[in-house]
Amino acid sequence: MKLDLHVHSFYSKDAGNLPKTIIEKALDKKLDGIAITDHNSIKAWKELNALGRKAGIKVIRGEEVKVFEEKKFVGELIGLFLQEKIKSRNYLGAIEEIRAQGGIVVVPHPFDVFRNNFKRLEETVKAKKVDAIEALNSRCYFNSFNEKAEKFAEKNSLPKIAGSDAHFPEEIGAAFTEVKADSIEDTRRLIMKGHTKISGRKSSFAVHFKTRMRKLNLMKPE
Repeated sequence: MKLDLHVHSFYSKDAGNLPKTIIEKALDKKLDGIAITDHNSIKAWKELNALGRKAGIKVIRGEEVKVFEEKKFVGELIGLFLQEKIKSRNYLGAIEEIRAQGGIVVVPHPFDVFRNNFKRLEETVKAKKVDAIEALNSRCYFNSFNEKAEKFAEKNSLPKIAGSDAHFPEEIGAAFTEVKADSIEDTRRLIMKGHTKISGRKSSFAVHFKTRMRKLNLMKPE
C-alpha cells in the first residue's frame, strides 16, 4: 500500500483541505490511504472515514499535538492508529495515551529548526518511548533536515515513515510510505517492524505563504 501518513484538513487552523478534497486528491495521486493528523483535533475523522470507505481509500486516524514539560514547550508528536483524542499535553503523558490506545508514537520533522523540532528526542528515544521517525516531510525547507532525520532513525534502529504534511490540496501525496499490507492493522504491524519504504519530494515554498494566509482567515477551505 502507498500511504501519505501526514495530512491536515481545514480543522487545523493553518490548513485548507476539505475532507472530500483529501479523498479526491488521494485517488488522483493513486494513494491507497492517508493518515489524518490535524493539529490538536479529531473532528475530521468521522467524515473522512465515511468518504474513504466509499472511495476505497483507507483512513488512518491520527492527531498531531503540541507537547510540553510543565510549561516548557518540547515539540510536536503524532499519534497514528488512534481510537480517541489525545488529551494530555505533557509529552510523556501524550506518549502513554497514544500507546494505551494501541497507537504508534511518531516524531514528525524532528530536525526542522523552523517548525517545532523535538527538544527531548535523544532522551525520549533512549527511554524507548518513540516508535517511528518521520524521516521525510515534504514541508521541510531544506533537504538536510530530512537527511538528518533519516540518519537518526537508522542510527537508532527506528522505523522510518514519510508524509507530505499537506495543508493544501496540491501537497497531498508529495511524500508517502509504502508497506506490503492489505489492511490498516497489517500496516500498523509492518511500520512497527520497520518494513517501510519512503519516497517523495519537497513541496513548493509557496505553500508556506498559503499557510500564513489561512491562519489570517484570508483563504477559504477547498
